[in-house]
Amino acid sequence: MIYLDSGATSLYRPREVYRVLEETLHLGNPGRGGHRLALEASKSLFAVREKLCTHFGLDDAAGVCFFYNATTALNVVLKTLVPPGGRVLISNMEHNAVRRPALALQKKGVTVDYFEGYGKKEEICASFQKKLGKHPDLAVFLISSNICPVTLPVKELCALCRKARVPSLLDAAQAAGHQPLSLRELQADGMVVPSHKGLLGIAGAGALLAGGPLRKALEDRETLLEGGSGIRSFDSGMPEELPERLEWGTPALPAIASLGAGVEYLEKTGYEEISSRISALNARCREGIGNIKGLQLRGMEYNPPKGQESGCLLFTCGGREQPLAQRLYDRGICLREGFHCAPLAHDRIGTGKTGGLRVSFSLFNRPEQIDRFLEILNQCVREMDADSSRRED
Repeated sequence: MIYLDSGATSLYRPREVYRVLEETLHLGNPGRGGHRLALEASKSLFAVREKLCTHFGLDDAAGVCFFYNATTALNVVLKTLVPPGGRVLISNMEHNAVRRPALALQKKGVTVDYFEGYGKKEEICASFQKKLGKHPDLAVFLISSNICPVTLPVKELCALCRKARVPSLLDAAQAAGHQPLSLRELQADGMVVPSHKGLLGIAGAGALLAGGPLRKALEDRETLLEGGSGIRSFDSGMPEELPERLEWGTPALPAIASLGAGVEYLEKTGYEEISSRISALNARCREGIGNIKGLQLRGMEYNPPKGQESGCLLFTCGGREQPLAQRLYDRGICLREGFHCAPLAHDRIGTGKTGGLRVSFSLFNRPEQIDRFLEILNQCVREMDADSSRRED
């Protein structure tokens, strides 16, 4: 088996992740009790909060809020901060984790504006600045695409948000773990990350990192959900401050701890090494696919700078994507075919009718795996060509 679907979830993880999973499964409920196992659970949770705060350049660990995935975090921020009749700005390359919550807000009279996310940096910034002139309540946009090697000029977009006094929220689902990200350096107000992709944790945890005006706004607005918080039990509502205000119910400690262990491993490895590995795999695979007759790489017009690759490639096969994918599955190749929960992006790059086949890399993939995948891919395409010729005869 060759696993090339890390854009969906990580399969390869460091030993440290499995070790911390085993440890936290034997702990109590964080913030719920004064006995040793509950206190150790609280200590473990706080350590991950501090780790993410430092790793992603947030000023205060209280702005790190844990959810069950990144999608939940995006929903909470969008539906808390954008009022009825308000306006939200997103790109035309967004995943459904942003698109669907934004569209759901239209039922409350919210206007959803789209800026150009596929083009030259100057074109993207000009489109973004023009839409900021409509005074949105919030701007939410990805860092890297989940279907093709597109990375937005995030620092420039966040600077425009600061100038216009519009809170910015970054969807880092495909970028986190592949490149260094700092809210402080990017001038972003917030960022959402999942545990189970590039950060090498398991599914079941995601985090919102909220700073600046975003954090204050979340503390000032009505809560979307309520429940136990472990503190102030007699209050009728949630605590006023983050993170407890947004953390209702028992946190998924094993998943959160795995996220912390994954981040620690990435720090030890170093992003220069990680980016180098991902770039090399991307280039090797891109060249190989480009040399196979009948395949077309898609979404390649605007490649990101070296070191900022998202770790995924998309290709099509002249309308034969699904049967090609099935042949690859049968030979032990794990990739993803279809529309990847990103209809906006597929429409924008011209694959809205066919979808495509996506390969996405992990720092643990090896060059020989890419070579073997390309060999099998070429065999499958040639077999399909031969089958078509026989049917025509």
